[in-house]
Amino acid sequence: MSKISPKKTKSNEDAEKPKPEPTPTFNTERLFQALIERRIADAEKELDTIRATLPSTESAKGYLKALEGLLLTSKSNEDKYLYLSKIEKTPKNLKTLRREFSQQAKNELHGDFDRGYFQALESYMRKLEHAGPAEEPATPKKAD
Repeated sequence: MSKISPKKTKSNEDAEKPKPEPTPTFNTERLFQALIERRIADAEKELDTIRATLPSTESAKGYLKALEGLLLTSKSNEDKYLYLSKIEKTPKNLKTLRREFSQQAKNELHGDFDRGYFQALESYMRKLEHAGPAEEPATPKKAD
């Protein structure tokens, strides 16, 4: 005799799929503001605070890794290979990037770490959108 497999239904398919981890929520407002204003020391302190309260989930680890990358990008003087430093931060570009990061954060093909990573980038793009026109830091003029 052959075995008859149970009929696949929506309810038992959902039971088989692992549930994605919830997206971590941190108070990143001060960190993002410090990054935008290039106050690196303040941003490092805020990141340390976030790191101390981090749950040990994969999505939270991805979120933190993205925040660390944003901080490193802000600290770097060499922008040659840094994607976010190279893009023109117009409202249209920021909105497009935010939407792309949002889609990636929701994509179930990605693991929890990756979804957390993209969620952090989406949050940062949202902050940049609402911050208004980006101000370039003043550079001292050379005396002739």
